[in-house]
Amino acid sequence: MIVIITAVDRENTLLLQQLTSSQHHHCGHLNVTSGLLGSTPVAISTSGIGKSNTAAATALLLNAFSPDHLVMIGCGGAFVQSGLTLGDVAIAREEIYADEGVSTPEGFVDMADLDLAYAQTAQQRYFNHFPVNDDLSQRSLHCLQQADTSGHACSCGPFITVSTCSGTQQLGAQRRDRYPAIIENMEGAAAAHICALNAVSFFELRGVSNFIEDRDPSHWNLALAMDNAQKALLTLIHQGLFTD
Repeated sequence: MIVIITAVDRENTLLLQQLTSSQHHHCGHLNVTSGLLGSTPVAISTSGIGKSNTAAATALLLNAFSPDHLVMIGCGGAFVQSGLTLGDVAIAREEIYADEGVSTPEGFVDMADLDLAYAQTAQQRYFNHFPVNDDLSQRSLHCLQQADTSGHACSCGPFITVSTCSGTQQLGAQRRDRYPAIIENMEGAAAAHICALNAVSFFELRGVSNFIEDRDPSHWNLALAMDNAQKALLTLIHQGLFTD
């Protein structure tokens, strides 16, 4: 069983169209649809935008479904240095809380420098960085690079999660100097955080909807990014990546 979580409904519409044997559930405040994608059991839900919504939804879904994997998909902004273009697909190698810390006259001080763990298990203290299933990410990258993606590329690298998106090139540059990420988003680290606390495999994939630059919506393509992320996940599911 895999649980698939998205920030907004539009990010899971293609998945729901492909779902068979579907059933509808209420899980706390969430609406959840379960069923089969191919032969893989899944549960799909929309968390809402941002870290708090995502953390709450992830905790509820892990408790309700006890999945083997939690998968987050959606769209995200690409840093120009990533080499990604609109509609390309990015896979997270790790998730990083880019806002958590202290802003000082000398610069930003993150949770590790403060020695304040943001989360802790019996095995590890977590600061700004949270893990993904690295083996699954690498196998997924290889699979998508071999697949027909209609001319769109696939890359794997660190993602950062923020509360305030980088609507200026200057802010984006400051964040990337701190954390050399390929994608900025508003949810992923929160899902990775809750998965780490519960020892559940986490995987994240996003379509590139925009670049980290001075904000200009005329340069965006949200629909393409959302569709390509879902198509990529369907490819991975049908190739058996989540049943190995």
